[in-house]
Amino acid sequence: MVFLDKLFNPSSVAVIGASDQKGKLGYSLVKNLLAGNARKIYPVNPGHKNILGRPCFATVKEIPGAVDLALVAVKAQLVPQVLTECGQKKIPLAIVISAGFKESGEEGKKMEEQIKTIAQKYKIKIVGPNCLGIINLHDRLNASFAAGVSSAGPVAFLSQSGAIGTALLDWAETEYLGFSKFISLGNEAGLTENDFLEYLAQDKKTKAVLMYLEGVSDGAKFIKTAKQISKIKPVVALKAGWTSRGSEAIASHTGSLASAGEVFEAACRQAGIFSVRSLRALFNFAKIFNAGIYKPLRRLAIVTNGGGPSIVMADLIEAAPHLELVKFSEGLKNKLRQVLPPAAAVGNPVDLMGDAPANRYDEVLKILTKEKDVDGLVVILTPQQMTEVKETAEVLVKYSKFKPIIPLFIGEETTRVGEELLKKNHLGNFEYPQDVEEVLSAMSFKNKIETTPAPQPEIPTQTMDLLQTQKLFKSYGLDFKDRLVEDKKNLKKFFSKIKAPMALKVYSPQVIHKSDVGGVKINLNSLAEAEQAWNQITSSVKAKEPGAQIKGMLLSPQALGHEVLIGMKRDSNFGPVIVFGLGGIFVEILKDVSRRVAPLSPIDADEMMAEIKGYKLLTGARGQKPVNLSALRKIILAVSKMSLEHPEIKSLDLNPVIVNEKEAYLVDVRVII
Repeated sequence: MVFLDKLFNPSSVAVIGASDQKGKLGYSLVKNLLAGNARKIYPVNPGHKNILGRPCFATVKEIPGAVDLALVAVKAQLVPQVLTECGQKKIPLAIVISAGFKESGEEGKKMEEQIKTIAQKYKIKIVGPNCLGIINLHDRLNASFAAGVSSAGPVAFLSQSGAIGTALLDWAETEYLGFSKFISLGNEAGLTENDFLEYLAQDKKTKAVLMYLEGVSDGAKFIKTAKQISKIKPVVALKAGWTSRGSEAIASHTGSLASAGEVFEAACRQAGIFSVRSLRALFNFAKIFNAGIYKPLRRLAIVTNGGGPSIVMADLIEAAPHLELVKFSEGLKNKLRQVLPPAAAVGNPVDLMGDAPANRYDEVLKILTKEKDVDGLVVILTPQQMTEVKETAEVLVKYSKFKPIIPLFIGEETTRVGEELLKKNHLGNFEYPQDVEEVLSAMSFKNKIETTPAPQPEIPTQTMDLLQTQKLFKSYGLDFKDRLVEDKKNLKKFFSKIKAPMALKVYSPQVIHKSDVGGVKINLNSLAEAEQAWNQITSSVKAKEPGAQIKGMLLSPQALGHEVLIGMKRDSNFGPVIVFGLGGIFVEILKDVSRRVAPLSPIDADEMMAEIKGYKLLTGARGQKPVNLSALRKIILAVSKMSLEHPEIKSLDLNPVIVNEKEAYLVDVRVII
């Protein structure tokens, strides 16, 4: 990605659609470029001779010498002609600011395809169209129409929304936060988020990356690229559009449990990306990174001058799955007692009391910043009459050189002087305990927030025939306990081959949730009971699901073990998404599931099983025997492989899969093609 060096630090830039009128897009672009480092700036507009003190050219072809980068800000209809001229001029890079392409409808979509063809013909790398532009703070390049820019810093920001990008830049000014690169992606007709992630992985000025995305251009490439960069530097992503309207969701458990946002979050987890769900969290990550904190802080200590806020903070940390309050040793407590008043609390949190001056903070931080068992400190200050706000902030700045410190100055007017000092020294300040917990939990890489999927529209799908399904699964080494009985008269033949007690379930392509329509009978110990159950199921299904076609019944041994779900949903961006969780009726009630994008490794499969809250049930809770996790892993990996080798499968549900200490086996399978 060496060619992108020229994008972020070009020697010469042509602004096509330049203007000398304030308030015009072309004026802002030229002005922003002129405010940066010395480089050749060429305004292009056939109606002007001079713009902002620079000679203006009628076309790019009239510009003398080579041009590294073109900024295109003309009407959408003129962009194809302009790009053609850029190609003839052998300009290698172009940022198409112009809007009115695929975001505006069919005609715009056709024009976007046209400019993609032109760009490919002339080997022009395009940013946009419909974008804000790019900014390189370290080399003072503002190739955008952003009203203001922050100072240079360690964080790059990629955004598919120009409005969110400008909001972040404006907010960053007040917070004294610095950025390395700002990239407005636009419609991604050329360069995509994957291209920029690949570049930023090697960019020495970028220590961390923030992203606002509404989708990804290539899911498989996104995971591959993100895996590489996340090994080097942290990446945080906010995905907009969490509701799912997948075509097959109405027809499967898995479809309803894998919304667009949940699939994206699973992909992030696989790729090592921190996933957040709020702009506030995304912005707060900018504070953390600007403070030089790039690694998770899991073992925490709290220092405070107020009991209430510290209790709130402690509760949040204790409730977070992968955060903990460090348990202080008696030796450490004694050290703290020596420098604190007798009434002060020396546990964790350390309560310095409301009258704490700055030197009391100093004495405690001198001790705690030397503790190897403490990853980071949350330091709380609430304004009392005697509180030394500015001086305390100076103490935090002093000790932040030795241990990560997260300031939590709770207040407004009284604390402002301290907050300003913290910001100017790149420590930032958090307003609420919840903000601290949200960021630290996300960095712990285990935050799981469940959402209720939106109602799904019914879109026609086709269910694979049972015999065909069984044949397919047998080819992957998986067998069924279920036996299809197409006629009640044949019950006797099958009944003698299966050990009682038995279960009988309706077999109908239209019935998804068998229990809801009375389609399941268990604890059947005789042929007479099975025949009676057949009649009861038939009557119940016909009454509750009149349109259902009953093709027979599934007869199987009574399930002995835990019920789990293993499923697959084919996502439009990421491809096959594998889902694992508690099965049977509990999957719809509890929604305790984990997700990964195929292909899966054995480690992926093990992590999926370990992530669900019901994992303790599988490993032998309350004296029960642990189940055969190896057998479960085999099924998960087989489903992953099958989903890649059979692209015709839209989704599938193995629900339930029965697992006990000896084996795991399939009971009920539904394949949507």
